[in-house]
This record gives sequence, C-alpha cells and structure tokens, in this order.
Amino acid sequence: MMEKKIGFSALALKWIAVITMLTDHLGIALLGKAPDAVCGGMRIAGRLAFPIYCFLLVEGFYHTSNIKKYLIRLGVFALISEIPFDLLLFGRIFYADYQNVFFTLFIGLLLLYLYNRFLANVQPIYAIMAFVSMLCLAFVIRSDYGAEGVLIIFLFYFFRARPVPMVISVGIVLFLMGGIEPFAMLAFLPIAVYNGERGGRVPDSPAKRIWQKYFFYCFYPVHLVLLWAAEYFLLS
Repeated sequence: MMEKKIGFSALALKWIAVITMLTDHLGIALLGKAPDAVCGGMRIAGRLAFPIYCFLLVEGFYHTSNIKKYLIRLGVFALISEIPFDLLLFGRIFYADYQNVFFTLFIGLLLLYLYNRFLANVQPIYAIMAFVSMLCLAFVIRSDYGAEGVLIIFLFYFFRARPVPMVISVGIVLFLMGGIEPFAMLAFLPIAVYNGERGGRVPDSPAKRIWQKYFFYCFYPVHLVLLWAAEYFLLS
C-alpha cells in the first residue's frame, strides 16, 4: 500500500478554490445589503480562487490525455456560464462588455497548447505571436481578469519548475492590477504544499466518474444562478 504524501492534493486545492470563489460571489450578492467590511472581507478571501485555478489548469495541461477535449469542456462551460454570470454581476441576461472566467481559462489553455506546439516544431516566432494574440484576445473580449489573467496562467506554466521566479512574477502582475488583487498572493500558501497527487478515490461506476469529472465545472454556473435568485427574490 502506497503511503500518502503530506500536503494538499489537486482535489483539496479545487475545494479551496471553490469555497473561496463562493465566498467572493456571496460578497458580491450581499453588496449594499450587508456591512461593507463583511462584503470586503469576503471579496478579499475570494482572491485566492483565481491563482489556484490557474495553477490547476497548468497541472491539468501537463496531465491531461486529450488537450482538445479539455479545451472543448472549458469552451462549452464558458458559454453555459455567461448568462448566470451576467445575471449576478450585471442584473441582465446578456452583457457584452465583460465575460466570465471560463473564457480566461480557455484562452490561457489555448495559449499553452499553441505555444508548446510551435516550440516543438521549432517555430519560436509563431510561439511569440500566439502569446501576444491570446493576451490581445482576452483584452478585447474583456474576459474576467483579462490579459493579466492569461499572463498569470502563462507564468505558472513558464516557471513551473522554478517556484521563486513564479511567485515574484505573478506577484508583480497582481500588484500592478491594483485594488484588492494583491491579496491573491495568499493563494501561494496552499499551492506551496501541493503534493502532486490527484486526490480522492477512483469512482467504481461510469455515472460516478462523470459526476466527479464535471462537478467542479457545473458548480460555477449553478452557484451563480442560485446566488442571483437569492439576491433577486430574497434580498431585493
């Protein structure tokens, strides 16, 4: 029997990201209805979620058996999540000027895929063009965290084996973003003790495997809808 490694598994990091993200979005739903200090504290706690998702995306890039299916999943859930995202943040079914974080993760993963493919074919100019074009795409469509978010994903990838430059470079981006974003540096505390394991048991049935695989994807649009409904029908 293999001995369990000390630290957080990928599954544990996902739960930390989900809980802090939910806390952040709950703070958004309560804006104007709860003390500013409470909402502000919840939003600060929520800063941990995005860097953890970026870190896990890079780990997923290295461990996935099918990068194209991974991209399709992110793209599909980006589309599914857009209406719930717009409802909670902007109070309307469609808001064209800002897109949910799944778009940022999709663009970031697409960048890693293209960058690696071009480098593998010894086409560094195309790799640089992919880097610039993906940053521009995130900026143009105004995805959550924008070009800075895609850059953070790339930095997690580029400095994967060098934690000190990773922390410094990501920290610089977060501090340049301003506001409460520098608090996202706290995410490096759980990331630092990542043990490299997937975590959890392998499900013994196809239905359970599907549930385990898609739970964290589905959680995002579902919790946005529930928070919007609670805000609209109970807190308004």
